[in-house]
Amino acid sequence: MRQPLPRRKSWFPWKDILLQMSLAGVWVGAFATITGGVWLGAKLIVEPDSARWLSDHLPDWTQLAFQSSNTPESLTEIRDRLEDSGYTPAEPIEIPGASVEPDVLLPVLQKRPEPCGNQCFEIVALQIYQRVSPAWNHNSSSLFYLTAEIDVTGPAESYAIAPLVNAKSLNPGSTRPLPLTHLQPLTENAPADGLWFNLIGEQNTGETGLSYGQVYHYNPSRYSLSLMLEWTSPSGQLPQWQEFTGGGRPEFVVDRTVGLEPDFAVYHLRSRSFLPNPVQLVPLSLSEPALDSRTYQNALLLARNGLWSEAESILRSLKRGQGSQWTQNAQAQLDTIAFHAEILSAQANAAWASPSQTLLTALLDGRWAESKTLLTNLNDDERSEVMSMLSSNTQRLWRRIDATVRINPTNEEAMFWGVVIRWLDDGSLEAMEWLAEQENVSPEMLEETEQWLEQFGE
Repeated sequence: MRQPLPRRKSWFPWKDILLQMSLAGVWVGAFATITGGVWLGAKLIVEPDSARWLSDHLPDWTQLAFQSSNTPESLTEIRDRLEDSGYTPAEPIEIPGASVEPDVLLPVLQKRPEPCGNQCFEIVALQIYQRVSPAWNHNSSSLFYLTAEIDVTGPAESYAIAPLVNAKSLNPGSTRPLPLTHLQPLTENAPADGLWFNLIGEQNTGETGLSYGQVYHYNPSRYSLSLMLEWTSPSGQLPQWQEFTGGGRPEFVVDRTVGLEPDFAVYHLRSRSFLPNPVQLVPLSLSEPALDSRTYQNALLLARNGLWSEAESILRSLKRGQGSQWTQNAQAQLDTIAFHAEILSAQANAAWASPSQTLLTALLDGRWAESKTLLTNLNDDERSEVMSMLSSNTQRLWRRIDATVRINPTNEEAMFWGVVIRWLDDGSLEAMEWLAEQENVSPEMLEETEQWLEQFGE
């Protein structure tokens, strides 16, 4: 039997090409499926209802579930919903730095009980709404999703008036929260780390209008809204971003000054390992020395007790000897101390109409010898006024005297003022006992002080 002739092998590899094309098609399909799934998942995370169109084209038994509480709404619908719940929506604020269609910040207000003066609404919540992309919005009006929300409770009364309590021995106040009535975007000199804004309240304390508030930060990359800081300003000055310590970056500065006592709190912006909000405001502390030096520690002790000029003088002298070992943190502390010292020095150099004010500003600046001369040169008419002034300021003067004597136990001018303050608080016997306990007190100092007490104690 004849064997069949072998078939001639085709010169073109059709089967190999078809196989490779099939495999390529499978890979392309798989890649498209994965890419589409990732894209759809990302859209659902960012805009949970953005894939509602997909549900309309699926069978009933495969319908996608959507959160009814976070359906897209127009601003009118948002306002109506809040008003139906008893709240009042404030005017929405567009978030700067966002896209062409910016997101909005919406303060939620609630009416305060009567009597409420001219501030009858307080902010009780903050809401961030993300605008639905035009590609997904088939309505004529803009739609928004609620992406972040935080309840707002104002600072306690005891916190807000604490600087006045410390300065004037007032009633410490209660723990009831004070209302926050208006919002201020913090845009000038602000860091580019999200959106910063300030909630503000005011309270009449009799002498000045006290302002207080809270600082909030919104991180748009994580839709995170966070309370960063509470603040209070007895002089009614609003806090602000500014380059305070010369480090090249803005710092958040709160003016807590009471009367003639300058007091500025400085906060640095620092990073932290917290993904929703990776920044924090850290106070510049004068309790932790930037250098391991006893002299440096003494300077900070003087500063914490209000002797800013003396503290600045010590630190500048120390800086000259440190050279390249002088750190950035040390410079920040020096800049803060120098800022306070400049204010106190200007007050002490000013021409005051009242001798009591002239003497007080000199004492607050730690000018012990100059103050002693002013006191001993008073006439009879001025003496009563000055003694009344000293009696009402013994606490803040004593902490300055005590700090000076602890660091320089041979400063007889400061010891003299220690006797004056102890005499006003406890009588001449206690005052002289305190002086006798001090080191290196000369006989001349003891005799002079006794004579002064006899003269002024009449």
